[in-house]
Amino acid sequence: MTHDLHTLKRIDARTVWQHEARDFTPWLLEHIDELNRAIGFEIELDGREGRVGPFAVDLFGTEVQTNHPAIIENQLTDTDHSHLGQLLTYAAGLKAGVIVWIAPRFRDEHREALTWLNEVSGEAVNFFGVEIEILEINGQRAPNFKLVAEPNTWAKTGAALTWSQAALQSPRMAAYQAFYSDVLALLRERHPDVTSMRKAQPASWLSMAAGRAAYRFTLAFTQDARFCMQAEADTTDREKNLEDIESLWQNLDPAEWQDLGQLVLDTSETRRAQRITLFAPRSVTIDSDEEELDWLKEWIVGSTARFVEYFRPRIKALS
Repeated sequence: MTHDLHTLKRIDARTVWQHEARDFTPWLLEHIDELNRAIGFEIELDGREGRVGPFAVDLFGTEVQTNHPAIIENQLTDTDHSHLGQLLTYAAGLKAGVIVWIAPRFRDEHREALTWLNEVSGEAVNFFGVEIEILEINGQRAPNFKLVAEPNTWAKTGAALTWSQAALQSPRMAAYQAFYSDVLALLRERHPDVTSMRKAQPASWLSMAAGRAAYRFTLAFTQDARFCMQAEADTTDREKNLEDIESLWQNLDPAEWQDLGQLVLDTSETRRAQRITLFAPRSVTIDSDEEELDWLKEWIVGSTARFVEYFRPRIKALS
């Protein structure tokens, strides 16, 4: 039996994006999910050209799980010393925890520089080098992000700024981290579009990007032994958060979610963040037996896929 195989071609990125600021940066702003999948973090972008003194970083935002500032520096030529200097200036000026440098080709000395920076910087600072290329097969083109430099062994996850050493060494925190690591592995296997995150934090909750800055999907063990997932609006404007969450709730029929659990409008007059919350139908804590925790993992994976599929496009469409 013979197969028709096509030839894969690699094309210079500048044939698609002729100008970095006018073409590539706006495209990346709209396609950040593709970069997130390559680096295994979830960056939510706040905008373009954040000011650092007289300079302007190409893209800036927040890493969802750690809430640390994130910056992205782009170029459509081979890496050079000038962009490396700019990258470090922006990282220092914005106190960034995730720093991404994108170029069609990394010179060896610049790849080694990022590797060294990951070795000597604190646990809360993560440098990534990413090569961008265009792949063409049978006349169809697609972008491809190729990771060429990353934090050492993924040990550096930003936990140091978020959690005390006592918390990091706590058996309970370790249990949460192991639980959510299993959940992320199952999501990547069955529903890879839900999240690009590859590393869980030692915490009772896990946040994921909702497709809009300051909006989150959060999985959480609650203090009253009820596990829940939430669609959350947490901009600096409480009234805006309330307006958006109530708008999302208006077209919902809670009865249609009864097969998954209890869906409620979770608003507060004193809390800035406003939420829609889905509670699991059974009470489970991190101290429950293995069978109960396995049931909860399966519930999370199935429910999260449906929850995100419903809410993410509606959150993106908010005015």
